[in-house]
Amino acid sequence: MMKWIIVLVMVISLSAFGDDDHHFPMDLHDLGLTKQQHHTVEEAMKEYQYSNRRYHQQKEKTQEELNALFLSPSFDAEAFRTKNLEMEKASINIRIRLFERLHAIFTPEQKRRFTNHLEEWDSE
Repeated sequence: MMKWIIVLVMVISLSAFGDDDHHFPMDLHDLGLTKQQHHTVEEAMKEYQYSNRRYHQQKEKTQEELNALFLSPSFDAEAFRTKNLEMEKASINIRIRLFERLHAIFTPEQKRRFTNHLEEWDSE
């Protein structure tokens, strides 16, 4: 969970830089990304942010449905489980898409360095 929070912070930080600026948050600086990689990573992050915003809007609607299920005279555990699993699956798919894109962008060495950051962040 902690690494996804860090990825989200990274997403927000990365989107703050314009196309002409080749600076990264300290977390990504040591990856040695080229200007083209920087641009492609920024696009992947923007897509992630957009998908994540849509996910949270849908999650709010689903939460209302979960509330209604809970407030009903009889509790439908299967419907409650299904709604929760749908939202978890949507969240996981958004993260998978981001990591698919990053995987295609990074060199093997950059992937190793990026993974090391995730391990460090996860331990904090």
